[in-house]
Amino acid sequence: MAMVAANLANFRPMLVRLTLLAPLLLLGACAAAMPGYTPPPFKEKSKLAQPQEGGTMREGHYEMSDNEKSLDCKRLTGSMQIAISRMRDGHGLDDRSAASSAMQSMVPSVFGGSSAGADRQADHARERAKLEAYNRHLASKNCQTVDIEAELVRPPEGPKRY
Repeated sequence: MAMVAANLANFRPMLVRLTLLAPLLLLGACAAAMPGYTPPPFKEKSKLAQPQEGGTMREGHYEMSDNEKSLDCKRLTGSMQIAISRMRDGHGLDDRSAASSAMQSMVPSVFGGSSAGADRQADHARERAKLEAYNRHLASKNCQTVDIEAELVRPPEGPKRY
């Protein structure tokens, strides 16, 4: 019993020391920080990691932006493959009813928002013109072009199994 009382007597000063240690550590951490110091970024941002500026459609022809023109052959071909797979996957969709088309075009004008995707034919024409412009640009850079017709006719691939 005397031993338990001796341990309790030593326990209280230990708690006081630990309680004083925490504010001292926090104060030391605050003193170590320099005013106005900002740590450097972990890694530099790549210009290709940010969204690219798109081109414009004029009179049925797609005009590439400067960012698109600066892409190398590999990235341009990859963008074409993505656009082709999007077009191929959406090719067999049923036409929408007139009511749903009207609602999709009316809701953004009333509540705000984007009406992108409301006109499938316009989106398809834009993607097709973009693919043709990319193909012309690949040919001007002496890169291998993509057979757009053959790629669009080919059935979509199923999910890959690894």
